[in-house]
Amino acid sequence: MSNAVGLEDFIRYAETYTPFPWEISDDDRFQAADIKGKHSVLVNLVRFWKIVNALRETVPSFGTVVDVGPFPGAMIKILRHYFPQDFKYWAVGLGLSESYCRAMEDLGGSCFETELDPEFVEPEPVRTWPMRDVDCVLLLDVIEHLTNPTHCLDAINRAMRAGGVLVLTTDNLTSFANVYQMARRGHSPNIHPVRSSQFYRGEWRPHFREFSADELRFFLEYSGFSVKRHEYFERKQGDYFLDSDGHVLDRHRQRGIKGLIQKAILCVGGHLMDHQIVVATKVAEADDVSVRRPVPTRSKAEWMEMRARLGL
Repeated sequence: MSNAVGLEDFIRYAETYTPFPWEISDDDRFQAADIKGKHSVLVNLVRFWKIVNALRETVPSFGTVVDVGPFPGAMIKILRHYFPQDFKYWAVGLGLSESYCRAMEDLGGSCFETELDPEFVEPEPVRTWPMRDVDCVLLLDVIEHLTNPTHCLDAINRAMRAGGVLVLTTDNLTSFANVYQMARRGHSPNIHPVRSSQFYRGEWRPHFREFSADELRFFLEYSGFSVKRHEYFERKQGDYFLDSDGHVLDRHRQRGIKGLIQKAILCVGGHLMDHQIVVATKVAEADDVSVRRPVPTRSKAEWMEMRARLGL
């Protein structure tokens, strides 16, 4: 089971994947043009492939997996395909409709609805997670939506067994695209206020902030995790499509001289790639860590001392 899945193998899986009805919204005027009409496995092909191999490498025989922020639900199908063992699957998040929960149940999964981000400007009710001694938790392109990731990471820690594995994916703040936009146009990588929760406060949460690798490491260690592997990669979201014969093809976003320059830059500086995957293990209980970790203060002296200890 530890042997890696090749990209060609995962492409063949994407060609045969049967999406849920809500995965493709051709008539959704809010859909970006490069993902309109495509199911989530096709849109997220590289990212999902990386996740499968991270699991096969670190915790291939898991018995329980929690998928935090699981919509649109493709991950349970991917796991059932690539991991033959009988395992318990939990989908944890907000806005999980009856049809979605029924689909998860049909695949042997369970849904649990709770607020992941109590510091959100208009939070939903927070419920205590019912699962314990979980082998693996997936936090896939979720952390960038949280105003403060600590509550969610603490909840994951409490649900997980000692030595359990957390697989996290998220955008990379230091990506070439962000650096280029700042250098060329003076555009900030921060989310524009109108695109943020200042203006939209529904169950789907906009991006709040993106992270660098060292910031991710800080928050994970803050909640009792140790980073075992970190990798930058190009997500290529929206670059893959199905031709008329149902075969997956790749239309590179950057072509010509500009594409060659970007490729050369990314080969030299991996930290300029647009996405990152982290594999971390639980090394301490959240309640034990909370006693030792730096906490918010109203004292400027304490704050300055805290910064000094961390070299900030």
